[in-house]
Amino acid sequence: MKKITLHAKTIFLISPFLFLMDSPALSHTTKSSEFGISHAFLSPEHVISLIFVGILVGISMMTRKRSLIVAGNLGLIGFLAFLFLSHSLKYNYLFGLEFLMMGGLISLASWRSTYWIFRITVAARRSIEPMLHKNFSYFDKLIKFEKVQAHCDIPCKIYDPSSSIIAALSVIRLIDIMNETHSMEDKSSIDYQNTMTRCIQRKEEESEKLKKEIRIIWGDYFKTPQFKAFPEAHNTVHQIMMLASATKQGTDRKKAEELLELTNQFAEIFWATKEVETERKIAPYPPSLAVVRPK
Repeated sequence: MKKITLHAKTIFLISPFLFLMDSPALSHTTKSSEFGISHAFLSPEHVISLIFVGILVGISMMTRKRSLIVAGNLGLIGFLAFLFLSHSLKYNYLFGLEFLMMGGLISLASWRSTYWIFRITVAARRSIEPMLHKNFSYFDKLIKFEKVQAHCDIPCKIYDPSSSIIAALSVIRLIDIMNETHSMEDKSSIDYQNTMTRCIQRKEEESEKLKKEIRIIWGDYFKTPQFKAFPEAHNTVHQIMMLASATKQGTDRKKAEELLELTNQFAEIFWATKEVETERKIAPYPPSLAVVRPK
């Protein structure tokens, strides 16, 4: 039933054109023996403009915005009406009518072509992208591409040593938890082993996180002007790297406290390069030590 309706609509739309092709209108030519149909179809200035307008209407339809759809269709109707009127006055009514039918057909064809090209392109993209991703996944399993992560290298100016300070506090806190857990009598219990294992793993991660955050600021933010103003920055960063490695290897709380102090000093240098005044405040959570923050 749907196919019959579609065919009926198609026949209804093209029936005026078929009627004209078989009517005496074709005998009403201009003095140059030119028909309105051929004039619309064979004149480059008309064909190009009709195709262009049809493409614009197709684009406006694909936006699915009512205002653009209405504007596009009214523009097309107005343009065709203008061409019909101008050619009717210049030649004759039947010539203008022939021109209108052929011009409408050209615009409709360009509009539908634009629509279907867009639909096919979108469908092809949706089908190709998963295929490419799947193929690259196979290659990745075979070749094992190296996975990398990077901090943004654009001048975003978003740098803050607070995360490294929190990491230093976390290392100290984890060492305290390990010492507290070690004082338990039953060191063979599952709870003891679980707590110690988790603390060791997290201590390693927080120490490495601290090193990473300091390296990013030192490598990406600090330039010649900052190093000239604070030449001690190189040595401070180097000492932080050494102590962070030591806290990964052992459980010496004094070294962890020294690591926090050096991280605070680095934060003071960083904020000083931005001419931001800092202060030291006791952290409101264990291990309740002083940390640097901007006022």
